[in-house]
Amino acid sequence: MMFDKIKDIICSFVDLESEEITAESKLTVDLGLCSMDLAMLSSEIENEFGVSISAKTFATVKTVGGIVEYIENELG
Repeated sequence: MMFDKIKDIICSFVDLESEEITAESKLTVDLGLCSMDLAMLSSEIENEFGVSISAKTFATVKTVGGIVEYIENELG
């Protein structure tokens, strides 16, 4: 499942268990990701799912659910 894979990727950047991450979790406020973390997260997601995410686009995604939605839209 895509959501679970994204949570696993995020867990490599934060000191949380995947069960603590929800679709509503805010990337910076709730998970504490900084701009460097977000850049690396974007790269990991691109590699895992084969989608391209510009920094400008990724900056508009605020939640874990937003990442899932973006990838699903890109993959059609």
